[in-house]
Amino acid sequence: MCGVIGYVGEAQDADFLFDGLKRLEYRGYDSAGVAMIADGEVYVQRAEGKLKNLKAKLRHMPESAFVGMGHTRWATHGKPTELNAHPHTSRKIVVLHNGIVENFRSIREQVTGFGYAFQSETDTEAAAHLLDHLFQQQDSQKPAADRMEKAIQLLMKELEGSYAFGILCLEDPSVLFVVKMGSPVVLGRKGNLSLMASGMTALVEHTQDLLMMEDKEYALLRAEGISLYQADGTPVDRPFKRVPWTSAMIEKGGFKHFMLKEIHDQPTSLGETLTGRVDRNTGLLSLEELGIQGLDLKEIENIHIIACGTSFYAGMLARYAMEEALGLPVMVELASEYRYKTNTCSSASLAIAISQSGETADTLQAIKLAKERGAQCLALVNVPGSSIGHVCAAESLMRAGPEIGVASTKAFTAQVLSLMLISLATAQQTQRMTAAEILAKTDALFRVPRYVESFLTQTESLESIANKYKNNTSILFIGRGPHYPVALEGALKLKELSYIHAEGYAAGELKHGPIALVDENMVVVCICPRDAYRDKTLSNIEEIRSRGGKIISIGTVGDTELKSISDEMIEIPEVEAWVVPFLTTLPAQLFAYWVAVHKGTDVDQPRNLAKSVTVE
Repeated sequence: MCGVIGYVGEAQDADFLFDGLKRLEYRGYDSAGVAMIADGEVYVQRAEGKLKNLKAKLRHMPESAFVGMGHTRWATHGKPTELNAHPHTSRKIVVLHNGIVENFRSIREQVTGFGYAFQSETDTEAAAHLLDHLFQQQDSQKPAADRMEKAIQLLMKELEGSYAFGILCLEDPSVLFVVKMGSPVVLGRKGNLSLMASGMTALVEHTQDLLMMEDKEYALLRAEGISLYQADGTPVDRPFKRVPWTSAMIEKGGFKHFMLKEIHDQPTSLGETLTGRVDRNTGLLSLEELGIQGLDLKEIENIHIIACGTSFYAGMLARYAMEEALGLPVMVELASEYRYKTNTCSSASLAIAISQSGETADTLQAIKLAKERGAQCLALVNVPGSSIGHVCAAESLMRAGPEIGVASTKAFTAQVLSLMLISLATAQQTQRMTAAEILAKTDALFRVPRYVESFLTQTESLESIANKYKNNTSILFIGRGPHYPVALEGALKLKELSYIHAEGYAAGELKHGPIALVDENMVVVCICPRDAYRDKTLSNIEEIRSRGGKIISIGTVGDTELKSISDEMIEIPEVEAWVVPFLTTLPAQLFAYWVAVHKGTDVDQPRNLAKSVTVE
């Protein structure tokens, strides 16, 4: 969750670090800090709250320095105060940290016995003191970098949990030390500048040549280059890769918020997810372009989709299409629960881990379990070179591009589309569908970007509807079939952004309990396009109306019957049944966005939330 940025090799001012942290704000944070070494001194400034509070203190930092690092903290151990903000110092060592040191209490007790005094409540300071102690134990005749390297090796043996450390040492300010176990770290190079960060978005402004560190590795960053090692000191030779992201892709592009931009990015992100993967004329899918050529698709007897939050709902939605295409049972599992129940995953299973970042801690641990049980494992991620991608036998990139808004939008639809393509490719390999059937499905998918773009040009009424209902304290969402997961996702978006209590239900379940909540104060968003489920959903709407509930419907253009029983109606175009959920999703996203805007909440960085949840 924390944001980390560091550099060494070329003189920079503190704004260099500050700008990097700004690009990591989407991860969620409650305090921030920077550290630089210049003229034989360590300079540290920290602040509680948003980065603007840190900005005011940067005047106390040196005008320039050849090494520095910055951090945005999402509190785990200790309150979100300035004292608990990173970086932390221990004598001549400076440390910042993304992750959790699980055995910090025993380490804290140990280093207290060595005479170290604590200034914070954090687990990170315990690790910093232990690292300093191990550093002091090394032969003082050896170069400082060699002593620190040995101390890091010993530290990694002592720590339990997840961590990505950035470490500076006053005795050798020409080196930025980086350590990874469980939490993401990406390294970059440009000229004499060596860089590290917790996410690509902080680095693509400077370079597209990036290297993802793997667990149980550490790196020494210098002006002349980067040296990478396994925990025991064995050198690692891994090439840098050029990523397609650019700094322009992570700008707002004239939109007020990243979330609104990303909603409007969806025609492009969906088009990119399709590009090169399907022959438009034949419907033939490319396993190589989908990243699944290494899987033995003919051996699959069941599918386990493992995910959290929005990714979980994407899996729930795609399940309808996957079971239709394959005739195989598809189980959609919450990653946070997957390891704590009887597990039916086996060598006959395809386990698909879905994560926008590829670093979601619960999903990472769950897919490791599936792998241990012999399943073929596929990572569906948006960020190349991720931890989840590394664990799995195959990696499929959804190609949504950088997503900065904490509340996921374009990644959700790209995940659904990717899963549909994977199911069709599997049907192609296993001959569970005819070539003509697959072509009909892919034809519909190719029209989705145009459908989405068309709808997004006609959304003026959504802002006024959102403004009308912004003060409601509770809103329900209902839908049937594939629109049930859309209802769940719509309710989640509204909760995340506006802090209004919202719940999603299968429409048929309304009378089995939730209808008790319906009175003249209750608003219900009813997803009711003209499809096989429409008539049943209309009956549910009548049940709500008879109890005084207010109806906001999402339905097919020209459906006068639905409009006549709705207080408000948001119209979507009439499209093929296979792709309708892409259209019903958009009004739910925009409704949540405009409610939040009218309530004045922080749209891109909702309270208590982080973009990437890298701790369990």
